[in-house]
Amino acid sequence: MNYNGQAMSEYHERRQRLWQKVRAHEVDAFLLVNVEGSEQPNLRYLTGFTGTFGVLILGEEALFLTDSRYTEQAQHQVDLPVGEVRGRWLPMVMEKIRALGAKRVGIGSTRTTLYLFEELRKAGEGLEFVSLGAPVEELRRVKTSAEVRKVKEAVELTEAGLKWILTELRPGMSEHQVALELEFWYRKEGADDVAFDLIIAGGPHSAMPHYRAGNTALRKGEVVLFDIGARVDGYCADLTRVVALGKPDPQVEAVYKIVLSANEAGIRAIEAGASGIDVDAAARKIIEEAGLGEKFGHGLGHGVGMEVHEAPRLSPISEDTLVPGNLVTVEPGVYFPGKFGIRIEDLVVVSEDGAQPLSSFPKEELVVI
Repeated sequence: MNYNGQAMSEYHERRQRLWQKVRAHEVDAFLLVNVEGSEQPNLRYLTGFTGTFGVLILGEEALFLTDSRYTEQAQHQVDLPVGEVRGRWLPMVMEKIRALGAKRVGIGSTRTTLYLFEELRKAGEGLEFVSLGAPVEELRRVKTSAEVRKVKEAVELTEAGLKWILTELRPGMSEHQVALELEFWYRKEGADDVAFDLIIAGGPHSAMPHYRAGNTALRKGEVVLFDIGARVDGYCADLTRVVALGKPDPQVEAVYKIVLSANEAGIRAIEAGASGIDVDAAARKIIEEAGLGEKFGHGLGHGVGMEVHEAPRLSPISEDTLVPGNLVTVEPGVYFPGKFGIRIEDLVVVSEDGAQPLSSFPKEELVVI
């Protein structure tokens, strides 16, 4: 592929690997369209561009298109020729594709809407658009050492924020207040933003795995679940810890020990060649043997990178096999609706000989504040 002789960048290398991958499908070009952020993680992965509208065309040459809102920004961020779209963008995209002599054009189908696909077919009369699944996401699931370092930075900031907020935590604070103060701290300390809406769940709310922080006041004697993550330089962290505000119920401490054992078993099971099903089973077995299997409903973990939920997956229905460079969460949980929930989550990198944890926030015992 000709990139006009420019120096090899990480984005250049990624585009080369993508081109080699999609060429196996006998396409003449690959098209990635980011409209209102629809393909933002994939486009940023391939070009470094952070705006909400951009089009990447890969063929024997590569071209980036955007509109006047982002032309100057793209010229600073993107290591490709940048074309500016004026008026309707579809005709210009088709013109550029035809200028490459392309007939068969590959597109990723997991994020492309049916509406956009039909519009491409209408505007691209004489061109054949070929659905290729998720080729960019497949590349993204294996992280380079540079990407792992970026996630590690996000993890370290996430843990520093948790350490800080625990010194501020008091009964009477609302979940929403805690979430806002923690998010502000992350941004103040250098985060791009948070990786997702921070989950601060007090008491019975901790039994809802994807609870959204509300105006409920935290109460003494209850647990508080923190499922949190900062985003740094485009890469996410994901960490879950549970603390108790005052002396907890003995059942809480007993369940905490079971979940901790499951978390540790899951981490021990991770290695290159292990299946997502088997890793999940190693952790799930601990919870099932404690008679709490029906209280653990979700999968054990998922990939993390430019998005907080990526491939591969660790679950009873996973179709993935781990390879070196995968970066996954291990997050078993046990939930008692209306009472409390315990989840402990760590981020680990898959290596040839096991799992290398990125998170290190203490978890050996339930922290009581």
